[in-house]
Amino acid sequence: MEKTIDSARIAQNIKNLRQSKQLTQIEMADLLGYSERQVRRLETEGTMNIYVINLIAQTFKISALDILLSGMF
Repeated sequence: MEKTIDSARIAQNIKNLRQSKQLTQIEMADLLGYSERQVRRLETEGTMNIYVINLIAQTFKISALDILLSGMF
């Protein structure tokens, strides 16, 4: 598996993470302190903002690298 970082991979990993936790976009938004629209955008466009990536990682007690590189969710 190639280990490149791109927004599309991050978007898919965020969506997979949310679904693996059986959360709706609204529930995830509440956990992160974001709006549902922001979560939808994260799941479609991804993000390269390390603050956002770290926030998601800390909220779900995973490594930021899991969001950046993995597809394990």
